[in-house]
Amino acid sequence: MYQLKTILEVIYSVGDMEKVKNFFCDYGGLSVVGDYQSDRTVLDFWNLDASATADEKLIRFENHVAGSLRLVKYHGVQQCHIRSSQNPWDIGGIMDINLRVPEVAQTFDEIRDLGWHGLSDPLLQKMGPFELYDILMKGYDDIIIAFTHRVQPPLELPEGYKIPSHVYNSSLTVKSLEETQDFYVNKLGFSLLNAYEVKKNAPIENMFNIPMNMIEDVTCKANIFSLDGTRDVMFQACEFEGVTGKDFSNLSVPPNRGLLLYRCEVENVKVYYDSLLEKGIEMHQPLQEIFIEPYGKVNCFALRSPDGVWWEFLEINT
Repeated sequence: MYQLKTILEVIYSVGDMEKVKNFFCDYGGLSVVGDYQSDRTVLDFWNLDASATADEKLIRFENHVAGSLRLVKYHGVQQCHIRSSQNPWDIGGIMDINLRVPEVAQTFDEIRDLGWHGLSDPLLQKMGPFELYDILMKGYDDIIIAFTHRVQPPLELPEGYKIPSHVYNSSLTVKSLEETQDFYVNKLGFSLLNAYEVKKNAPIENMFNIPMNMIEDVTCKANIFSLDGTRDVMFQACEFEGVTGKDFSNLSVPPNRGLLLYRCEVENVKVYYDSLLEKGIEMHQPLQEIFIEPYGKVNCFALRSPDGVWWEFLEINT
């Protein structure tokens, strides 16, 4: 038997390593726990030419291993942005990552001074059973980060940090929520935690920056998924009915810039891999041994979702 464990990392392909690191660490208070050069086996796994190299920084909040952020800076390659000049309703790849903050309005003011831009001013949102202050901010490499503070149910955060959070959630914008749910639940075996809709009944400001004359005709439907059935590290798939955007599905591959891929831990990964093959899942990279710091030699395979999201599954040898 196999066991799906968690999303270990979100890989973020950066243009300026120091600038991005300084934001998360010098401003946010997260820590660089590893500084590496990508092993040749990983670069081959990513289908990169022999001349390509890459530097990596592994960033965590305190000692929280799951939901880490790995910054990768590629050298000697041609790149484009994965979600260039994006809107939240554009499909394909990873739309955003979610980080908790103690006070959304304060974060909004502070990181605007660092060059980030809000898609709206901070708004109080109701999403399923949760009530939270939320702001989508567009920053380096055209990525979006959702900074959140949960009001109900209340959530206490560690003090002394601007960003006291691992990557606890992230968002994908998809063509078909029905197809997406089938893929993640019935094919990959993930857990569906929650399903909800967001629809405005008046022409008001909204966190997605949808024009106010259109917002009453747009419904955002969302499913929240988890590998292990817990809410420690989740992701949500969103379908925007009533507005049509661009399709970035073909661009969410290494070495392009932006939020690049998920790296997940599985116990008995060979059994999981064989079970997916039996279901007819197409593999982007077959199961093979590669070397990833700080885990060492791991067995890993990769596949892509219907909307182009690159998923890696690996087993860490203990």
